[in-house]
Amino acid sequence: MAAGLLAAVLLSASQVACGTTTAKASTDVATTAARLDELQIQITGKVEELRAAELLNYHRVEGGIGECMREAGRKYVPVPYVSFYEGFTDADLGYGNGRATVVDSMTTKGRRIVLNELASARLKRAGAVDRKVIETDVEVLNGCAARFESRGYHDFDPPAGVRELSGLEDLLEPIHQDPAVVTAMGGYAACMKKRYGFKVDDRSDFLFKPRIAAKDAPLPGQPAKPAWTKGVAAIDKVFTADAECRRPAYEAAMTLLADRIEPWRKKNRDRLFAVRAGWRKAVGDAKKIQE
Repeated sequence: MAAGLLAAVLLSASQVACGTTTAKASTDVATTAARLDELQIQITGKVEELRAAELLNYHRVEGGIGECMREAGRKYVPVPYVSFYEGFTDADLGYGNGRATVVDSMTTKGRRIVLNELASARLKRAGAVDRKVIETDVEVLNGCAARFESRGYHDFDPPAGVRELSGLEDLLEPIHQDPAVVTAMGGYAACMKKRYGFKVDDRSDFLFKPRIAAKDAPLPGQPAKPAWTKGVAAIDKVFTADAECRRPAYEAAMTLLADRIEPWRKKNRDRLFAVRAGWRKAVGDAKKIQE
């Protein structure tokens, strides 16, 4: 069955002129990809939900450190609240963004990498990352921060159950290991070298090699630095090539996945319900703080 599936996938990829069949196959693959991303977002949170959890954690951590410093008789000004997720959309949070798996998105390319660097630059410039006190209070501050594992407020814990479900291992690992997918992915390195001139030994290392830096991120309303523009262009080139050379394996994987998402949902219905309740609670609690 695996060999037959691979043959069907490769045949459909070569029959661009067939019209209806190819268009339908592409639509089915796109629909499955959208369902996978939707499932991932239901588990790991929408932008509104992530920002709510982030805000709650800001008040918990920075408020807690402030109280600790007051108890010690030391002055502390909390870092400002700036959301890491400003500029993000729900479409940036799907499973297919930035995992270096066979089922990574064909269209979003390296957008998540760029968004992450822009966010890092924004937080740094706003002073939302580094806590500051006078030199004689540093040790006290470190002790207060240790109560919160010395983590920044952006490093928040999601609702219970998210970490256990978010990898979707039991859903996707059998697909990644399916002979049809493995065989289709076998030509990836040769394709990257022959068609695009990229030597790829480890795909994850290759895709996520640093090509842009937060220090070069453009300021609002100002033109980007040459280093940033060059880096973003390099990311686009790399991810475009990756998508094309991965396409046969991607289509084989999505074909296998199509009928497995709903059974997985049903199997994990109670856990998914609990996770969604957790995210909804975060949104509600955050709104109360802002009232």
